[in-house]
Amino acid sequence: MRFGQADRRFDLAWRSYETRHRPLENYHAIGLHECDVIALAQAMQLCGFWKLDIDKGLFFGTKQISDIFEIEHIEGPMNIQQLAERIHPDDLDHVSETYFRACSARGRFHTIHRIITSTGVVKHIRSVGLHRATDIGSGEYRGMLHELFPLQPMASVVAL
Repeated sequence: MRFGQADRRFDLAWRSYETRHRPLENYHAIGLHECDVIALAQAMQLCGFWKLDIDKGLFFGTKQISDIFEIEHIEGPMNIQQLAERIHPDDLDHVSETYFRACSARGRFHTIHRIITSTGVVKHIRSVGLHRATDIGSGEYRGMLHELFPLQPMASVVAL
């Protein structure tokens, strides 16, 4: 398999608009609590949490979101334009379409895409979101975003 073929196969694999529903593990049965699960997830990989108000178009994120995107963190709504500028140009349409389709369908979603840091480093990140109804309006999305392990080109793996 040539490098370009592997790259296209990966490209198709991560363009998903919905995630498979998996029942919540019974972590209470072994004495874990919700805060334990969050702490364990953050210990495994840098991850942040976010909320998107669908009607107002406001995006809120934890400091970890800012750390992943390598932007200055502010309290309150984040600058969506600043986040979008970090998304790899080849992935921007995909990311926009994913959020648009998710907000229209009000379901679960996940997406994997690339961002480019201010120093030019390319990171692969995964974002997962689920819709929550609110008392008024279209509701909101709540989600988690984390940096994936550094991906190596398939050509390097084949050469080994």
